Amino acid sequence: MIKNNKFYCRNKEVYPPFKNGLYLEEYFLKKWSEDNHKTKRKYIPVLWTNFQIESWFNNKRHQMQNSLNDWVEKNPSNDGYFIVVQHDLGALLRLPENTITYGACSGTIPIPLIYQDINNILENIPKKSFSQKNILCSFIGSITCNGVKPVVRPHMNKVLSNNKNFKLINSGGWTTNVKKKNQMLFINETINSKFGLAPRGFGRSSFRFFEILLLGSIPVYIWNDIEWLPFKDIIDYKKLCISIHISKINTLEEILLSITEEKYNEILCYYNEIKHLFKLEGMYNKIIAEND
Repeated sequence: MIKNNKFYCRNKEVYPPFKNGLYLEEYFLKKWSEDNHKTKRKYIPVLWTNFQIESWFNNKRHQMQNSLNDWVEKNPSNDGYFIVVQHDLGALLRLPENTITYGACSGTIPIPLIYQDINNILENIPKKSFSQKNILCSFIGSITCNGVKPVVRPHMNKVLSNNKNFKLINSGGWTTNVKKKNQMLFINETINSKFGLAPRGFGRSSFRFFEILLLGSIPVYIWNDIEWLPFKDIIDYKKLCISIHISKINTLEEILLSITEEKYNEILCYYNEIKHLFKLEGMYNKIIAEND
């Protein structure tokens, strides 16, 4: 471990609201410590998001960079290093050369933007069949700009909000304090929808993509600069979801209406085959295996 406790500060936020347990960086570090697994490419044991969201980070940045440099000097690796990071912008300290970033929203290799819920709230919600779902496609969340042009959510809202096949509800802000009524609204609308919109936010991914699958619906991932989907080497996303560039959003209705009940059920069956990769343990095992 790096001899600077600020690298391991506690994350005081609870987001998304269904998170009950560890964030992905916390899970990975904890399991790596317990396993004491020695990989060829060396893991840099840091909780990036926890300290990068703190107001004091910029003032301590130089000090933390020095601590990281000291650790690298004492832990040389001919095979290079890797990190695991959830933060939208990745690691905000200078990394050693030949470092792979497994990032939920940016970096070298995409990983799932997931979290621990020890109660499995979303997974345990009773699911509905194709014919029982009376909404073609829904979205419950904030319509925000993310600073990367073309902006995704405002344009998505502009094109789809007046279409009767799409139910878009602007929650007025999906922050670290999501009201209970909005949580239940998201659950109820999603389980009654055949598809759920999962546009990228400030980061390239969205918690919503994986939550929609947990609720028995199929996500529509909307992206702009890079299609940030995890583990493409073993997951066939054409069999799992709808992935569409924001420039083609006006073709989405036709795409969704063309999917038959048989095809829909095939997608959900494929999800059951690969869903272990969207769980923290499966993600951990995949990353460790790649660096052995």
